[in-house]
Formats: sequence, C-alpha cells, structure tokens
Amino acid sequence: MKKIINSSKLILVAAVLLFNSCKKDDPVHEHDNEEMKTMTLTFTEKTTNASVVVSIDATDKETKVLNLKKGNYDMNLKLYDFDGHEVQQEIADDADEHQFFFEGPTQEQINFTYLDKQVGLQSNWKVLQTASNIPMKIVLMHGLRKSALTAADWNNKNYQILGGGTPDIAVNLTLNLID
Repeated sequence: MKKIINSSKLILVAAVLLFNSCKKDDPVHEHDNEEMKTMTLTFTEKTTNASVVVSIDATDKETKVLNLKKGNYDMNLKLYDFDGHEVQQEIADDADEHQFFFEGPTQEQINFTYLDKQVGLQSNWKVLQTASNIPMKIVLMHGLRKSALTAADWNNKNYQILGGGTPDIAVNLTLNLID
C-alpha cells in the first residue's frame, strides 16, 4: 500500500513539473512599427492643378530634390512597405499614435497645415519665400504623446523630446523653394 501511495505522489510531482516546464512564456510585446520602405509625396498646386511628385526610398543613399514654386499646395503622402503595398491606411487608422514631422523649412518659408488628425498624410503647404538647398528630414513618429505636441510643431527639431515615440520611417531630401 505504501508503494502505491509513494508511486502516486511521485507521478503527481512528475506531472506538475512536466506541465510547468511546458507552459509557454508570456509573449514579450514588441514595438509594432510599420515596415515602410518608400514614401511618395504629391503636391498639387491649388490654382493651376499642376503636380509635383517625389518618391523617396528610405534605403537609398541618394538625396532626392524637391522643387516647389511659390504657391498654395495640397500634399498627399503615400507609404509603401517592402513588398510595394500601400500602408498609409494603417497610419490613418492609428492617427492617435502617429505624426509626420517636416524638419528643415521655417514657418517664414512655408505656412504648413495638417489636413488630417495631425498626422501629415494630407497637408497644405503655402510657399511664402524662396530659398535654396534646404536640408529637409521627413519623419513619421510612432507611439508618441500627441497631447504634448501641437500642429505648430510640424517642423520642430525637438519633436522627439516633446512627444517621445520611435520613428517608423525617416527620409532626407533637399528642398528648393523657387519663384
């Protein structure tokens, strides 16, 4: 009888150890940055309907040039993943976690307005002054504290200090504002 009880205890201990060792670890949450490779900006001048388009590959070392004449433009930004699929809808759906920043031009050079929920997929750019060879960085931040930022921070160099978050995509280009 003692052997049966001891055997039962041994089986019970073995079963507990076995089930505990097979238990999956809780998954570690990883930051779910969207995987983006290409950004296409389409500027449509409001009075002439003329368009200026620039596509920038985030993996390309070549710096693209964007030339905008003085005028009033609506800008539409599209994003593509590494397979060429558009992903801007995912950004729009999570508007409370995303915002584009356009570091480089000053508020005296461009009057900028977000046309969406302070995301930057759609915006208005009024070119006010001419300027050449402005180094411009376009960054989409993810997981930032949007309550710490205003629409006036569209070109703030301290956007990451103010709002936190991590970049989903960052590209550089040269901006020329011409007559």
